[in-house]
Amino acid sequence: MDYAYSAFISYRHLPDDMAAAKAVLRAIETFHIPRDIQKKVGVKKLKRCFRDQDELPLADDLGSSIEKALRESEYLIVICTPDLPESKWCCREVEYFIELGRRDKIIPVLVKGEPSESYPPQITYEETEHGREEIEPLAADIRGNLGKKLKTEKLRIIARMLNLDFNDLKKRERERALRRGLVFVSAVLAVVIAFAGYALYQNRLLTAERNATTRNATELLLEESVRSTTEGEMGIGLSYALKAYEDSRIFENEYDAAVFAALEAAMYPEMYSQIGTLKDNGILHRWAALSNDGKLIACRQSDDSLMVYSSVTGERLYTIKNALARWKTGRDISPDSKYVCQLSDVTIRLYNSADGTLALSTQVPDGWEIEYKSLTSRNEIPVIRTEDKAIALFDPFTQKLTMLDDIHFEYATACVEMHRSGLMGVFYDGGDTTYMVDLEKQAIVKVLPAKVFDLLGGYTDDQLYFQYWDGADIHFLRWDTLEEVRVLDDADALSPDGKTFVSTNSYNGFSVGDAETGEILWTSGHDYAHNVYSVYFWNNDTIIASHGEVQIYNVKTQEILYDSGTDQLTYGLDFAAGRLVMALRSGGCLVNLLPAEEDIVPHLEMVTRNDITEEDMYGITDCFPLAGQWEGSNYYLNLNGEFFTIELPEPGLVYIWHDQEFILHPTRGMGNPFIYVSPDGQWQAMIRGEEVDIFRAQEDPEPVMTIPGNGYNRLCAGFYGNTIALGSYVENLVLYDLISGECIGTVKTGAMCADIQFSPDGKHVMALSAMAAQATVANTDNLAVVMRIPVTDIYQYASIYVGFNEDGSEAIVLYPDGHSDVGLMYQGLDTLVERAKRYM
Repeated sequence: MDYAYSAFISYRHLPDDMAAAKAVLRAIETFHIPRDIQKKVGVKKLKRCFRDQDELPLADDLGSSIEKALRESEYLIVICTPDLPESKWCCREVEYFIELGRRDKIIPVLVKGEPSESYPPQITYEETEHGREEIEPLAADIRGNLGKKLKTEKLRIIARMLNLDFNDLKKRERERALRRGLVFVSAVLAVVIAFAGYALYQNRLLTAERNATTRNATELLLEESVRSTTEGEMGIGLSYALKAYEDSRIFENEYDAAVFAALEAAMYPEMYSQIGTLKDNGILHRWAALSNDGKLIACRQSDDSLMVYSSVTGERLYTIKNALARWKTGRDISPDSKYVCQLSDVTIRLYNSADGTLALSTQVPDGWEIEYKSLTSRNEIPVIRTEDKAIALFDPFTQKLTMLDDIHFEYATACVEMHRSGLMGVFYDGGDTTYMVDLEKQAIVKVLPAKVFDLLGGYTDDQLYFQYWDGADIHFLRWDTLEEVRVLDDADALSPDGKTFVSTNSYNGFSVGDAETGEILWTSGHDYAHNVYSVYFWNNDTIIASHGEVQIYNVKTQEILYDSGTDQLTYGLDFAAGRLVMALRSGGCLVNLLPAEEDIVPHLEMVTRNDITEEDMYGITDCFPLAGQWEGSNYYLNLNGEFFTIELPEPGLVYIWHDQEFILHPTRGMGNPFIYVSPDGQWQAMIRGEEVDIFRAQEDPEPVMTIPGNGYNRLCAGFYGNTIALGSYVENLVLYDLISGECIGTVKTGAMCADIQFSPDGKHVMALSAMAAQATVANTDNLAVVMRIPVTDIYQYASIYVGFNEDGSEAIVLYPDGHSDVGLMYQGLDTLVERAKRYM
């Protein structure tokens, strides 16, 4: 068919969608097809594109006109945003194009949002002989910087329209750009030869242009770093910040403060908070599992393939297609994290976990079958001899069989279970005997004479206990010492110290109890449907419960430390090496931070100290009372319970600083007769309800400026240099430049700000929120939150001080009883860069 249009562009008539549609149309219609490709495809120039606002402004019958334009268009380009699926007209255009038999000529262009929320539903599946199957259409992605992204993504669109390979077309464009560059360089060389001085001048211009480009790239990377960190993408935030660090080296230390701020923002994630997601475009995973070193996440798919991701960056590293019948039950990654395992009844395939390449393919000896589909710590596999049910450990690398002579399975119900470390295993013979085996020493270390009716959940995680049910009670045995710690009539998990248990109550949440007395301490039904699927102790003080949504509880306070929410229901969870991974029912995976004994993931470190006094805290912004007469009111000083005022020859208010009196003339009267003074005494701030008068009392009693109100009364102030931070009843701390009077920005610190202090170098500001019961530390360069320190006994907030030590390495919350909670700060850019590189 001889089409009138190269493409029909379908879009919502909204500002962003229209801008994207115009940009795509312009990119296609102005594209010059390289001559060698013209000969290859027989097309000299793409035809114009149809965009209804341009083509049919006066059409009487818009419906028939649109259908005619669709018939006469070879391709349908759909501008995809979260608003598009709501447009019945756009979806109808897609349906009509599919009815024309051109489903394969629909090109989605992703402008905003994620594919799962932005694509028209008609292109996300297709009807096959097996029924409806989900598909992932190949799309151009121009999210973010439209102009910049379209320079590359237009080639992806045009390659589809010309039936070309995208990389081939991209290569041609590079070659064309290279040819242009060569012509330019030749011209410059000619000028250099003829006009040496002019060439030197041109070189300076080129250097300036290169530097300007690098500056723009560095600043964009820093912006993206902070944005990614704010969105819970710690690894991405660090990677952007490290790239900005490398790019900025040509400017010496000009960007060091900004790079430090970006790195720092990513290096202090709150415990249990989200630190990443998988870059999987919302793929639905059957479940996800972590490697024991925490670096890899293995996700099984409905087709039994295995996708392996980096837990740091969220990038997909590789996919292993299932060459065998199915992935079998067991852990997909070996205990030493070196191999991805693919095991059937007799076949063993091991892939290098670093890159997914095949490391080994073999079979067990004739007459033997694989009994448990995971490797031991020695990379051996439990196998069973079909003839007499004897058990052995098989080394796939040496082909050696090591017999476990005393173990013979009796019935088909026999089973093997293994600790995720691969060091210990449990073999139940199907009769009346269960064996605990040291898989490292290849020896039986304990025999349980009682019949095991059910092996329970504790055996496959990295906790301390093997647990089983003997038909009446549940037994908890330590994996390492083989000691039977507790025997309880109803429990699903036991704390590491053996003092607390938790039991699920089916559809009624779970209960936490005293393991010594059996007393129920508290019960939780706070979940999605009161149906608890699994519950674990991470440590003595922390419970992780899966209810569909995932919640993390403090055992002692019953506080919910994290809640994935009902909009992020999961298919289960796995945790190792300070990370928690959750495969979502809606698609994609979350990665959260957990406490770990080793410093695996950078996070806020806190200590409690008893040797800090108010005098040890640097440069506290002081608050002084005022005395005198103003607007007909008298203001008094309180000295040891006696009140007195200061007589002045004319109305004014006085404060005393370093034994000197300073007079102030407020704009109007005020409610609280106090003045905030900067550590050097140069600036003063008088809070008058919503407004704040700013003075330089050593120069003039009149205010130099008045900071307007924000709708809520201001509560406190803090100074550093020519910057003031103001706290109020609302949750945002506001910073102002005292020279220009302009607002620098805000930091979300929590409502009812009770105290504000800056660090000695001014790089950080700290605010105490009485409402949020926390002290928030933010970097003043990018106003990103660095850490939040929980504050206990917040009802004493008027007597709690916040601030920093003399070198700014400690953020301190000082309590009235003399003890302090201290957040430890990273010191120096080199330290931050080294720590970030080590994690990445």
